[in-house]
Amino acid sequence: MKWPEDYINKIICGDCLELMKGIPDKSVDLVLTDPPYGISYSDNKRNRPNESQYEDIENDSGELDYKKVFSEVKRIGKKSIIFGAENFYQHLPHRGRWICWDKRLTAKADKMLGSSFELAWVDTDSGYYKTYRVLHGGVVNADGQGSRLHPTQKPSELFRRILLDYSEEDNVILDPFLGSGTTAVACKELGRKFIGIEINPKYCEIAQR
Repeated sequence: MKWPEDYINKIICGDCLELMKGIPDKSVDLVLTDPPYGISYSDNKRNRPNESQYEDIENDSGELDYKKVFSEVKRIGKKSIIFGAENFYQHLPHRGRWICWDKRLTAKADKMLGSSFELAWVDTDSGYYKTYRVLHGGVVNADGQGSRLHPTQKPSELFRRILLDYSEEDNVILDPFLGSGTTAVACKELGRKFIGIEINPKYCEIAQR
């Protein structure tokens, strides 16, 4: 693939570690992503659309090689926001700052199924921690689509708010774990350029739609 014509405003199906090698240093304004965690790919081979796709992205235990992924993210991105990073904090380069996504908004809504909040690590050593309040969880989908298209699908309203605070119009935004495409949707709505990488062909098709 050639930079930038084969990357910008494209959804690319493949191994993000391999594909990020083709992106020059610090050429992406913001990496905004939600990588999988708590998943052993070796234990879930029967769910793989193509086992060979996962070989380079795993470490010896069969889990996502976070150290390699975040090294590439750091190399190509001027800024990074990574959801779920508290689950692999030992691979983060520094303390950073944190975003808290409040999914419930009220004590009554805390009774809904699922976690009441999520955290995202911000690659900066200055500024304040932030809270975004977007109702989402259980049977409530903030995008109003009914059932979710991806098990960890984020609402586009949340990503729109984050992009407004951490990026500018015409910036290039990378999501190397695109899932069902929330990052790409939010970028298109706000006039940002996007690069979406997703290893699962099923979710690439959903994101395209």
